[in-house]
Amino acid sequence: MLQWIRKHWTIIIGAIITIAFMVYCYGCEPKTKSLITPNKLVNRLELQLEFDQIVGLSQIRMLDLDQQEQFRAIVLQNALVLVQGNPLNPLGIITAIAGVYGVMQGGSKVTKAVKTGIQKRKVNNG
Repeated sequence: MLQWIRKHWTIIIGAIITIAFMVYCYGCEPKTKSLITPNKLVNRLELQLEFDQIVGLSQIRMLDLDQQEQFRAIVLQNALVLVQGNPLNPLGIITAIAGVYGVMQGGSKVTKAVKTGIQKRKVNNG
């Protein structure tokens, strides 16, 4: 047995190194610091999930800002019409209220669509 080992020591060493390398590659996946919790290490899929979550949250907040800016613009336009001395137009007030309501509903539907898209990505990736 000892002579067989001496005769085939290169093959044995090569097999041991190959097995150790395969165990290392399979068992030790690369990890990096988390975007949300820097003390935690995450793999590629977890990092992508955190990134999608941050992007989705920023999209929702941008939609909220857009909705606030549109509402502000409508209020300022109606105030400008009233300041210019034009007589009070009931049809214009109703139109303005309907416009504000439409902007609010559109913003909430887009926000819901973005949230459901994020949830679907979480389910598909997780």
